[in-house]
This record gives sequence, structure tokens and C-alpha cells, in this order.
Amino acid sequence: MVKAKKPKPITCRICKSKFSPSLSTQIVCSTSCAIQHGKAQSAKQAERKAIAERKAHREKKADLKPLSHWLGMTQRVFNDFIRLRDGEVCISCGSRAAVSYHAGHFRTTAKAKQLRFNEDNCHSQCSACNTHQSGNIGPYRINLIEKIGIERVEALESNNESHRYTREELEALRAHYRQKTRDLIKQREGV
Repeated sequence: MVKAKKPKPITCRICKSKFSPSLSTQIVCSTSCAIQHGKAQSAKQAERKAIAERKAHREKKADLKPLSHWLGMTQRVFNDFIRLRDGEVCISCGSRAAVSYHAGHFRTTAKAKQLRFNEDNCHSQCSACNTHQSGNIGPYRINLIEKIGIERVEALESNNESHRYTREELEALRAHYRQKTRDLIKQREGV
């Protein structure tokens, strides 16, 4: 006959005392420790459920927001990147002493929605040129040709493909430009 092996002593998960389990699945030493362990597991499960419910609620609220909300959030992150990339200099008039700078689009977002997040189409521009002179397009085009070349400017001018952004696409773009902004800041700090 084969003798049954005596189980090795293990540590109780609740009171931390050593005991020899009578079952292979036993993890606590006594009934009182089992009750405490059950209460702790129930509390953990309730917390996991509450976290899942909060996450589902946030996602549901996010789904109710219109596409324009996501477009605006992405546009802000993109514009921050453009202003950081170009610095405080206007592509149209060359001003370096303006009160504020915008991310001015060569082809407007109203006329060319597909170019809204195209880096060739958007450059730092003083508020006077962007707002009061409707982009000051004549000098903008001349300086844009000097900056990126005639081929890329003509590619912008001839791009008439329509595009409708999705929420997922806007979230990906926002994450992309946040990362590019962080990378540019690190690069300039010399880190």
C-alpha cells in the first residue's frame, strides 16, 4: 500500500499562522479566517464592479457627445503643436512681436476639411493676419512656397478629396499630436 503524503504546512492568508491543510484548495486555517477571507473577496469584487460601472458610465457619456466636441479637442492639440513647432513668427507678415499667435490654415477648414490636420496646410500666424485679414493669403502663399516648396503647395491647392473624421480617428490624431508636442519639448530642452 502507498501511504498518502502528509500535506506541507502553509501560511494562512488572513492570520499568517502556519497550518496543515486538510484539502488541497484550503488557503485559510479556520472558519473565522474563512469568513474574513470571504468578506475581503466580496469587497474586492464590489470594488471591481464599481470601477467597471464608472468606466462604462464615462464611455456612455463620451458616446453621447457630438463629433464636433471631439473635433474641437483634436484641433486644440493640433494647434498647440503647430504653434510650438513654428514658434512666434507669422508666416504671412513675418511679425515676431504680435500679442498672440494662431495656427493659421492656408486652405481654410471650412473650404478644405480634409486638410484640417495637415501639417503643410497649417503654420504659426499672428492674430492680426489670421483674424482681421482673413489669413493674409497672398503673402502666406509666397512664404509657404519658400518654406515647403511649390510642389507641396500645389498638392495642397489641388487636394479636393472629401473626408469625414470619425471619433476613433480623432482620438488617434489627438494622441499622435500630444506625443509629437511632448517629443518637441524634450528635444528643445535637450533631454
